[in-house]
Amino acid sequence: MADPLVSPPLDPARILRPAGIVRPARMLHRNRALRSLGAALVALLLVTALPLDARAADHPSDWFTPVPGYTVTRPFDKPAQNWESGHRGIDVGALPGEAIRAPDAGTVRFAGTVAGRPVLSLEVAGYVVSFEPVGSELSAGDEVFAGQPVGTVAEPAHCETGCVHVGVWRADAEKDYLNPASFFAADSTVLLPEAEAPSELPAVPAGDDGASGAGQWGGHENGRIPAVAMCPLASAPGHRLRCDAAKAFDALDAAYREEFGRGISVTDSYRDYETQVVLKRRKGRMAATPGRSNHGWGLAVDLGGGINSFGTVQHEWMRSNGPRFGWIHPAWARSGGSLPEAWHWEFRSG
Repeated sequence: MADPLVSPPLDPARILRPAGIVRPARMLHRNRALRSLGAALVALLLVTALPLDARAADHPSDWFTPVPGYTVTRPFDKPAQNWESGHRGIDVGALPGEAIRAPDAGTVRFAGTVAGRPVLSLEVAGYVVSFEPVGSELSAGDEVFAGQPVGTVAEPAHCETGCVHVGVWRADAEKDYLNPASFFAADSTVLLPEAEAPSELPAVPAGDDGASGAGQWGGHENGRIPAVAMCPLASAPGHRLRCDAAKAFDALDAAYREEFGRGISVTDSYRDYETQVVLKRRKGRMAATPGRSNHGWGLAVDLGGGINSFGTVQHEWMRSNGPRFGWIHPAWARSGGSLPEAWHWEFRSG
C-alpha cells in the first residue's frame, strides 16, 4: 500500500524588533504574546520535521528476531514520496519451510493471501509487524507469545537466496512504514576476521579462565533435550535453558537492570536439532554442524543491547560481573580468540 504524503517543513516567520524603538505597554504585551506563539510554532515545526523514527525513539528494541541467526539481506529504504520506488521494510535471510517467530506477545491481525502471496501480520505493543511470504494456520484474533513459531516461509521465497520481507507500522495511525531493524534485538552473527578483532579487554575477574561451560549432561543428546528438563527464562520470555542456568541468568539480569535500567537483550538460547539443521543450510560454514552447537545443550545464550560489541560499557560489565553468576565469555569467543563473538556467553556451574 502506498505511503501517505508527508508535507515539507515550513520556515517559521521571524518577528524582528528594531533597536532603539520604545513601544507602549499595550504593544509590548502584544509582542510578548506573539513571541510566545512564535516560539511554540517553532517547537511544533521542529518536532514535525523530525523523521518518524526519531519521534518514536521510545519504541521497543528487544523484539525476538524472525529467525535465529538473523541477517538483514536488504535494508530499509523508504522513499521521500509515496510514488517513488524504495524498500518499505527489510528482507531477512530465511529458507522456504523455515519457522518464523513472533517478536513479542500480541495477537494475529491478518493471516491470508494478498495478491496471491501468503501474508501474516501481528499486532504487538501498539505496532503491526507483517511477514511475507509466510503461511500460517493461525487466524485473526489468535493470541501469540514471544518467540512462538507463528508460520513458515512459503515458496517461492521473497528473494533468490531465500528471505522473508518484514514491515512495521503503528497500529493506531495511518500506515507509515518504520524501519523494522530498529525494533529487533541486535543479533550479531557475523564472525569477525581475526585480524580485525579489537584488543583484549582488561580486568578479567580472577578465576575466569574462559573455559567453555557447554557440554553434555543428563544423558541427553545435543539439540534433543526434553522440555521437562528445561526451564523458561523469566527475564526473557520465549527462551529456555537448563534450570540452574535459567535461574542464574535471571539473577544476572536483575543485577544488570540495577546498573542499566533495562534487562539483558537475549537473541538466542537453546537451539533444538531441527533449528540447527536449518541454520546450517542457510549460513553454511558460519553455523555449527548440527548436533555440535553449544546452544544445543541449553547452556549458551547470544546477547544484544550493547553486550554484542567488544569494548562497550555493557560488554565490560558482563565480563566483570557475569562470572559471579556462573556466566562466562569463553576464551574462543573473546576478541583475541579463534572465533571472536562478543555476543556469545555460556553457563558454567560450580
